[in-house]
Formats: sequence, C-alpha cells, structure tokens
Amino acid sequence: MSTDPWQDYLAAARRLDAVRQAATSAAGQQAQGVQSARQELTGVRARLVPQQTRLRALGVPERELLPSEPEVAAAGQAMAAGPEAVLAALREARAAADAADAATFPAGMGPLPWPADWRRFLLLYGSAALVLLVVLAAVCLVGVAALRN
Repeated sequence: MSTDPWQDYLAAARRLDAVRQAATSAAGQQAQGVQSARQELTGVRARLVPQQTRLRALGVPERELLPSEPEVAAAGQAMAAGPEAVLAALREARAAADAADAATFPAGMGPLPWPADWRRFLLLYGSAALVLLVVLAAVCLVGVAALRN
C-alpha cells in the first residue's frame, strides 16, 4: 500500500475492473458453449430419430433403444465438467451415429426414404405403372389403326 489514498483507490479499481472483465469473458464463453451444445443436441436428436425408427421397423425391442442405468450414470459423470464436456460428449454421439449409418449403408448411399412397408408401395405403384403402360400402348394402337383407315 502506498501513502497516497488516491493511488490505492486507482489500483483497487483497476484490479476490480480486471476481475469484472475476466468474469464477463468467462460468462460469455460459457454462454457460447451452452448454445453450441444445444445446437449439437438438436442435430444428434435429429440423427437418432430415423435410426430408431428403422431399428423398430426391423423388430429391435424398445428396451434395446434406450440407454441403461450405467450408461446414463457414466454420461452424467462425463458431462459434469461443464458445457465443454457436454459439447464433446455430443460430438462423440454424432460420430457414433455417423459410424452406425456407415456400417448400415454402403458407401455413398444414405438411408433410404422408403417406409417400413415398402413392398406394399412397390406392388401398388409398380402395378399402377404397368396398367398405365398397357393403356397407353392400347391408345397408341387404336390411334394408328384409325389413321390407316
């Protein structure tokens, strides 16, 4: 401490300002981390829903699609460090979803947008296309015959 109270006051004000700026910066970084984690969570959920739907259509039991108690506990412990740890865990989950898609579908071929009962749709639309082709051929033959007369 110096003998000049004004200098002591200025030094204390500078230290307080530095602490305030550090706190503001830390709060901003944390808010940005939370926002990034929320966006990543939205993306991961969007990836998992179609995968769960396909697995249900293949007859996988519902209990196999939900995390077990030990998995939930391990994830909670891994994410206890804050938003950065949560973001890292979500990025790992996205990578796992990518790996699952890569293992399920051949290279360059994404998930098919067909419904689970695709055979019924193929039969319905295939037969409709065949009938339409036969009708079109009949109309053409009738038209050709009419032109010759």
